[in-house]
Amino acid sequence: MSFLKLTAATLLAIAPLTLQAENFTTAAEVRPILETIKDKWIAIRVEGNEDYVFFTPIVSWRCGVDSVQFGFNDEPPTRALEMAECHTEFSNPNVMVDGDPIPLVTAPANTVESVTIRMMYDDGSLSESIIPRKQVLIP
Repeated sequence: MSFLKLTAATLLAIAPLTLQAENFTTAAEVRPILETIKDKWIAIRVEGNEDYVFFTPIVSWRCGVDSVQFGFNDEPPTRALEMAECHTEFSNPNVMVDGDPIPLVTAPANTVESVTIRMMYDDGSLSESIIPRKQVLIP
């Protein structure tokens, strides 16, 4: 069999797996991404009298995640992050649409020194990260 025919046969054989994996709707698909960016799950920016804590990186890969809890500074991660359901009707189910919760939590300015985040994936596994302010502060 020629190289070209072998390559074409291989691509056709794995195409369904590739297409399925592009949806990123399960823990198995999103965990590698979220674990790679674990130290950047949030961003913090001071706006006026408030700290804005953005959870955009998590929400961008939320399909495959059952829940996210967080706590500021010494608080345990017991506050629930509100996230939209996966939009499986679209080719990109992680897309945000009008009416979805904004991935933002506020606190008084300069009071958030760290954020503890506990994430539960849809397979029941947990991941936790403590992220210091200075690591994710947006100037």
